[in-house]
Amino acid sequence: VNLDVQQFKPEEIKVKTVDNYIVVEGKHEERKDEHGFISREFQRRYLLPEGVDPQAVTSTLSSDGILSIAAPK
Repeated sequence: VNLDVQQFKPEEIKVKTVDNYIVVEGKHEERKDEHGFISREFQRRYLLPEGVDPQAVTSTLSSDGILSIAAPK
């Protein structure tokens, strides 16, 4: 799974496993942008494929703000 999270700092993003789901959360408090002030928050959940160990899930964040999540079988 690849997500564009460039509006968030690395410390504002959480990736965890809950039951058989990968949960990705991002939140930043109000900050100024070109239109005024904005705050953002999101949560995404992905069902893990059968046979995937939740402990084996990994995530990396690229320098251009792409979060990549891998769940090897």
